Amino acid sequence: MSGGTMNDKIRILGIAPYNGMKTQMIKAAEDYKDRIDLVVLDGDLQEGVSAARNNFHGDFDVIISRGGTARMIRDQVSVPVVEIDLTDYDILRAMRLAENISTDIAVVGFPNITEAIQGISTLLSKKLRIFTIESADKLDNTMQHIHDQGYKIVLCDASSATIAKRHSLNCVLLTSGQSGIRKAYTNAIHLVESMQKLRSENAFLRQVIDRQANDTVIFDNKENIIFSNMKFEKRDELQNLLKKEISSVPSNKSCRIIKHHNKNLYHIKALKLNSDTGTYTVFYVERSRAPFLSGRSGIKYFTQAEAHEAFYNSFFVSISDILGNDEDFARAARFKRPVMLFGEDGTGKESAANMIYNKSSNGNKPFIVINCELLNDKSMEFLQSNQHSPFADSDNTIYISGISSMNHNPLQLLSVIMDMEVCLRNHVILSFPTNGSSIPKFAETFTNKLGCTVLNLSSLRSISCQLPKLINLFLSQFMQFSETDILGMEDEGIKLMMDFNWPHNYAQFRRIMEELVSITDQSLIRTEDVSKVLEREKLTPVTSSGINGSEVFDMNRTLDEMNAEIVRRVLKQCDGNQTLAAKRLGVSRTTVWRYAKI
Repeated sequence: MSGGTMNDKIRILGIAPYNGMKTQMIKAAEDYKDRIDLVVLDGDLQEGVSAARNNFHGDFDVIISRGGTARMIRDQVSVPVVEIDLTDYDILRAMRLAENISTDIAVVGFPNITEAIQGISTLLSKKLRIFTIESADKLDNTMQHIHDQGYKIVLCDASSATIAKRHSLNCVLLTSGQSGIRKAYTNAIHLVESMQKLRSENAFLRQVIDRQANDTVIFDNKENIIFSNMKFEKRDELQNLLKKEISSVPSNKSCRIIKHHNKNLYHIKALKLNSDTGTYTVFYVERSRAPFLSGRSGIKYFTQAEAHEAFYNSFFVSISDILGNDEDFARAARFKRPVMLFGEDGTGKESAANMIYNKSSNGNKPFIVINCELLNDKSMEFLQSNQHSPFADSDNTIYISGISSMNHNPLQLLSVIMDMEVCLRNHVILSFPTNGSSIPKFAETFTNKLGCTVLNLSSLRSISCQLPKLINLFLSQFMQFSETDILGMEDEGIKLMMDFNWPHNYAQFRRIMEELVSITDQSLIRTEDVSKVLEREKLTPVTSSGINGSEVFDMNRTLDEMNAEIVRRVLKQCDGNQTLAAKRLGVSRTTVWRYAKI
């Protein structure tokens, strides 16, 4: 915001407890574009409070949020908070989705949510067990109690859903529609009209600082951000890095700091300023694009928070109780023996490895994913020889996949793992794709040599009777990220889904469901749409000779990804000779090199 053209607009900070509400808030704001200037951030409960506290300095007149998040923000920030009410339609929509899954329904929420649901359930004579909580600290025990009582489905908000999933409970989200959001905007406008003079003064000060060439971030003596005019994406990450530098800033002079982060180079001037209210640390930040620095191909490191987020946001966590693997995963996590995961394409092998990691005592250490299909000579050398190799470290969880498609001899990798005693110092999880019941011979060699516990992941067609439940679970989860009001699928469409072969299993199911949702403009997914989409999926798989006989060539990828795999397979057959591979493919050696690096 700059200049005088925005002076009549009210600045609103929206804190959306889930991504679908963020989309709804932005859409509803179109009708108020002449009255409000809106910024919407993600965050539920404490995350929402942190987002509000880190951004209240941005000249916002009012904060809009919902449920327990709004309640917590109101207690911890000085900016007025307007709550998005849950309408009767919002409640009835969620109840309908829940009843499609099970009649054993529990409701969990703060009083401002459960009171409305109690009234409607009484009016409609619905048998719902309602659990009202006063603070987020009670969520974990409440969800454990609900699980112990045998409830099948929980009606709750986004923050409660995360806890519920940890207790293997299925959830239907209480999502807010346009009506409640519009009412909140109207209330916010009325509230701020009485603060016009103060808002204008804040806008003027904002313009003065925004006209500086550099970004400015100011922390108080409690390391809270009291001002920031950073606007670029992922600014929170940089602000957290700056926070870690506060203790190193001298009290009597300025200092300069250089940081490389997210492919950007940051030149930072830092100093401490004293005032009557305390000592403040000020950072002036100049950002420039840094030269590209390539990572080690095929090796990824995840922090505990990153791994948790990836797992609990995956479709796999929603269906894990249906697959019946929970006890096997818990046992594998507890005993720390090497684990071998066998499953067809798309059965969620990496998500299964992540689940084992999340259930283990190693959950506070890194989760390292090694995709052998992407390993090049440098990354193989790094794994074998570098002191910082995950194979040289201890107490980590290492997931190794893509062994059957690697450009090097798989038995060389096995030798390295055994010689470096990787499994003695780390929890190692491996996976191999299967074609039905067929298991590659060298996969058995890995299993026996490393003494692996074997876990077989169920194919989707083996549990096709559960597809009606999977469809409704997907629609419930999708509501977090979409503004759609789809309640289910026509019965004949469900039958077509149950009769389909699902060669690519849950990954294919999710992709097909996402397409069906995107083309559906009514409350039920039409049978004719299901038929059209499934017909397009019935492509004959292309096979080629691989390390151990026939390998399926996955057609469900981009053209670049398929070209890259063709190049890698031909290179393997040519023993890595790029000149010979280029001649066979009828392309230049540069093209072979480029695709081999993808």
